[in-house]
Amino acid sequence: MKQAGQVFKSHGAWFVRFYEDQMVDGQPIRRRVTKRLAAVSTEYSRASDCRDLVADVMAPVNRVASTPEGSLLLDDFVDKYFLPWMQAQVTRGKRKQSTYKFYSEAYDNHVRRRVGPIRLKDFTARHAQLVLDGMATLSHSSVTGIKVTMSAVFSYAVRLGFLNGSNPVREARAEGQRTDPQLHAYTLKECQWMLERLDEPARTVVAVAAFTGLRESEIRGLQWTDYDGAYLHVRRSIWRTHVGATKTRESANAVPVISPLRKILDLHKRRDGVGPWIFTGLKKGFALNLDNLCARDIRPVVGERWHGWHGFRRGLATNLFELGVPVETAKIILRHANVATTQAHYVVLKSQREGQAAMRKLEQAVSKWASKPGNSGVLGKGLGSKLGSKQKTETSRQPA
Repeated sequence: MKQAGQVFKSHGAWFVRFYEDQMVDGQPIRRRVTKRLAAVSTEYSRASDCRDLVADVMAPVNRVASTPEGSLLLDDFVDKYFLPWMQAQVTRGKRKQSTYKFYSEAYDNHVRRRVGPIRLKDFTARHAQLVLDGMATLSHSSVTGIKVTMSAVFSYAVRLGFLNGSNPVREARAEGQRTDPQLHAYTLKECQWMLERLDEPARTVVAVAAFTGLRESEIRGLQWTDYDGAYLHVRRSIWRTHVGATKTRESANAVPVISPLRKILDLHKRRDGVGPWIFTGLKKGFALNLDNLCARDIRPVVGERWHGWHGFRRGLATNLFELGVPVETAKIILRHANVATTQAHYVVLKSQREGQAAMRKLEQAVSKWASKPGNSGVLGKGLGSKLGSKQKTETSRQPA
């Protein structure tokens, strides 16, 4: 039943009184609530003058979304419901531990102190926008990630029935500082240069990254049972010490092993293939930490030529594209769900020189066509002559 609210004047101000269902110690309790509307003034001299102010206060109270659970403070909902659910999802293998850590830290570091003691049902798109606008100094990708975190919180509240309306975060806009990402893609020459200088096991790890395009977490998760001599079967990923599922369903697939990589892997197996992991850390016998390997054995040798592990994944896509492999095939090798992802983020033109080379190919093709009989007058002066003749003809046809 909708409430109109009782408006009254007290101590030089207008107030509205109504009832609200709240959760106290897990039990719904109906309480009488009073909220201040405005000071008594020329604009608000009578109770009827406060009609719009009352409507703003009573709207969330009368919404379908106004359930007892919706009266929980947003912070309490995140701590008591959302984060425990996320951790349970990790335990069941449905979410990655890194995702839980990201949501937890994004909320604690950026959202919690900005929302204040607001109730779940009172949070609107305006509140979400104010939170995001308060992060103008952060990068656009960071602000987008924080919006994703807030949206996940309210999506879960809707699924639980705590809110029956729409997700208020969806309408907010993430801005932040927009920057042009420097996406490096290792060339074949760069990969060969590294392989000629690195020692084991760094050499084999780099070879796997360069010639398969596996993600860092997927390389760490490789076991010898995943290698059959022709394919590397991607079945798991490792983040820190957490073994979990691959990033997406499409990621759990097999990647062909080319002959040079097969020789490198076979030598590595004869040398170090004593445990379950293809790359094993010496101290704990667990999967090798590739960041530590990089700091210890790769960066000191490679120096400024090192641009991170993901550069090998972009490099494979770009190198395949330059060799004439269709981007749809590269998408299968990289195990992307959508070919647009491969095109937008992994095929990287490395210099203007490549653009110039492509335009020269176009130039040669056009020149070859233009040199054929009947086409010689289409380009250059011939084109101008044709256009001039056409204009003269049209002019002569016009009435005087």
